[in-house]
Amino acid sequence: MTEKESNTESIKEIVVIPKTPAEKKRLLIEGIKKTVVPAFISVFFAVVFFVKFGNASGIAWFSVFLLVLLVSYYIQKLIYPTLGVQVKDFEIKDWFYVEILVVIYFLVFWTLLLN
Repeated sequence: MTEKESNTESIKEIVVIPKTPAEKKRLLIEGIKKTVVPAFISVFFAVVFFVKFGNASGIAWFSVFLLVLLVSYYIQKLIYPTLGVQVKDFEIKDWFYVEILVVIYFLVFWTLLLN
């Protein structure tokens, strides 16, 4: 067996499964929900932290981020099934995406409240 034959045998075909228009619409709506829910959660946390801690000069930033990340993860895990988002299809990158959105929105809204 030559080297060229062994290389062609190791290459696997990529099968592309076409999506129906209904599937595309469902994925688009789920994507919008996965963007809006972290925004509302972040606004809630920003208002709570602003009222409770003000400018948070007496607490560590790491503890604020960790608390927001952990609580928002469990809130989203409970909210998404009620909104029709298929949480069973979530991968690590999806959870990473929504949690990064929570942190970014949280920082933006908290900064707006501080100004």
